[in-house]
Amino acid sequence: MEKNQKSLKEQYIEMQQNAFMREVNEDVRNEKIFSIWNKYKYYIITLIIMVLAITISKNIYEANKEKVSMQQALQIEKIMSDTTLSNKDKISSLHTFATNAKYGYRDIAYFNIYSMQLAENNINDAIATLKILINSSTDTSFENVAILKLTSLLSSQNELNDSQFNEIKDMLESISSREPFYFSAQYVLGTLYLARNNTTEAKKIFEDISNDEMAPIGIKSQSINMLNLVKSKSVK
Repeated sequence: MEKNQKSLKEQYIEMQQNAFMREVNEDVRNEKIFSIWNKYKYYIITLIIMVLAITISKNIYEANKEKVSMQQALQIEKIMSDTTLSNKDKISSLHTFATNAKYGYRDIAYFNIYSMQLAENNINDAIATLKILINSSTDTSFENVAILKLTSLLSSQNELNDSQFNEIKDMLESISSREPFYFSAQYVLGTLYLARNNTTEAKKIFEDISNDEMAPIGIKSQSINMLNLVKSKSVK
């Protein structure tokens, strides 16, 4: 019994010692924190203010971007749906709109201009508009689409000479494998090589697409068909 009482006493003393050590450690930590605060408080306050300012600015920017985007979308819709305007007037209005447009709506305006020029069979104007998009697009996806449309438009006009082919080839090859429409660009390039009877380059491109796991199923399937066509040409 006495042994048990002594054991309990020892446990109590140990518990009190641990509590004391925790208090000492807490005081030391508090003293360190207080010392750090006194030494760096202005830096800490400045950092907090900077983080708050960045967060607030970002929220204001996003809210303003959403508001401006909605306004611009409505402007384009108003121009395009105005039945009192001819296509020529709509194109003129969209050119004016594009001057100060933001957040990709400049590119959207030019795509609308291109579509109307194409509908009016103003091929040269449509080509010029696509080149504007390619040279000054604010988004690589819009640029890639413009390249593919321009390539299709140029190649459909007549048989390409070496200079025209090289221009188109450079544009198609500018679409990186990290960007959208890469496989579409490669497929178009393969068909252009095939049209010029360059079966070696065409075969290489169609094989690369067919063997690439990242290639979309539709383009891969078309590439396999084109590859079979290239092989049949080679046999002949």
